[in-house]
Amino acid sequence: MAKLFRVACVVLAALAPYTAFAQKDESRLPTDQMAKQAPVTEPQALPKADTTASPPAEDLTALESEADEAETSPDDVSLGEIPEIKTMELTADIARKAIDSYVLVKTKYAGTDLETSENLQDFVDQNPQGKAFEADIKAAGFATVEDWNTAITTLGFAYTGYTDDPTAEIKQQIGEIEADTALAQDLKTRMVSSLNAMIPSANNRTVVAELIKDPAYAEKLKQLETVEE
Repeated sequence: MAKLFRVACVVLAALAPYTAFAQKDESRLPTDQMAKQAPVTEPQALPKADTTASPPAEDLTALESEADEAETSPDDVSLGEIPEIKTMELTADIARKAIDSYVLVKTKYAGTDLETSENLQDFVDQNPQGKAFEADIKAAGFATVEDWNTAITTLGFAYTGYTDDPTAEIKQQIGEIEADTALAQDLKTRMVSSLNAMIPSANNRTVVAELIKDPAYAEKLKQLETVEE
């Protein structure tokens, strides 16, 4: 059930190698700043050379430098690590059914591997409670578990867009990806598609805004905030 509960985190985790490579390491001060901050001490006499001393220790700074160079680059991200995210245009009815069933199954199937399943259909086919889960989803009005997953994923993005709109940040990241000449085009296409899917449409924003006016559904929608935890 990764796409349901962890889809945003999956996308960000998949893009982490790219963003880690692109961002500056702010934890390291420039050499001249370090020099300014270092305390001034009086020079001390050097001890006499010890002819019995052991060989010099390994240069840890050199090892650190080599480790920095070995950090993951965008080229290390494979196409399969970037999830394809499906969204849809919501209606008020679909949104209500999606969140009602979400609240139901989140409680009813707590303690199963539903939340960690990479594919909902695999949970249906392989878990002892899978068929019961599928029956609950179909009873809510969805033809398949994947249809419901698309609806609740879309609703989650729309709710996030309403409460803490990430559009500007997502578009900035898309721009950085598109401008990166080191990335293969198929990776760029998948990354951009996945990120664009996280930006809710005007229709879906409106559906959420209307749904939140109902206090009962406003409380239910708050449970979608666990997606980001």
